[in-house]
Amino acid sequence: MTIASPAFTDIIYEKRDDGVAVITLNRPQQMNALGGQMVPEFIAACGLAQEDDDVRAVMVTGAGRGFCAGADLSGGGPGASEGNRATRLDRMGFPAQFQLALARLDKPVIGAINGVAAGAGLGVALALDVRIAADTARFTTVFIKRGLAPDFATSYYLPRLIGLARSYELFYTGRFVDAQEALSLGLVNKVVPAASLMDETLAFAREIAAGPPMALTFTRRALQRSLESTLEEALRFEWTQQLECLRSEDAREGIRAWQEKRAPRFIGR
Repeated sequence: MTIASPAFTDIIYEKRDDGVAVITLNRPQQMNALGGQMVPEFIAACGLAQEDDDVRAVMVTGAGRGFCAGADLSGGGPGASEGNRATRLDRMGFPAQFQLALARLDKPVIGAINGVAAGAGLGVALALDVRIAADTARFTTVFIKRGLAPDFATSYYLPRLIGLARSYELFYTGRFVDAQEALSLGLVNKVVPAASLMDETLAFAREIAAGPPMALTFTRRALQRSLESTLEEALRFEWTQQLECLRSEDAREGIRAWQEKRAPRFIGR
């Protein structure tokens, strides 16, 4: 069974009974460009998922043909006329709010990339933990072709996924990358036929959601910190989190299940 929240207009938030919450970017006529109420609604949806113990994994996708065409530039771009130049440079604005809402989720976040992910939309895709792409999906930084510099954390995530040299190339040229090249570069984890994208991504999300919630949270936190940590810091953080896991009923269940040669039944405590 799926319960959809009626409170949103530019996203769809659906809580499923298998532990997965689905957030759909829902401005299909604009290829899900980030405008209207999409950003505050997305942030609110992340809050709903964070606070709901029944939600163990979050899936993000787009309505219609596109995943996200980037920021809606029809009005000159978000923040283009907000104050003087010094004021604008000092304010991170909606990209930071959006990306931090995603980063601060204590639950795995899986992407079903159903179409074009461009500019800020690429930033949304890159911020997801695992990306499963339709074979029709395409990716582009695009900023340089609009006279713009990278934003929406693309300069943070892209080099971490594909390295500096490839990132320079994609930022400097703004060229499109199709799904198979994205797979070879490491931009996505898997490419599937467009017709089976939702089924395959939901199956993967359900598999993750069946895992132990505390261990999943600590795993996400550890990996987020890893690239900015020294070896000693990473070891200390891992052990701190592991001690918490070892005190949990789920850890005891995991060990019992292994000893009894059966699948574990994790309950979230």
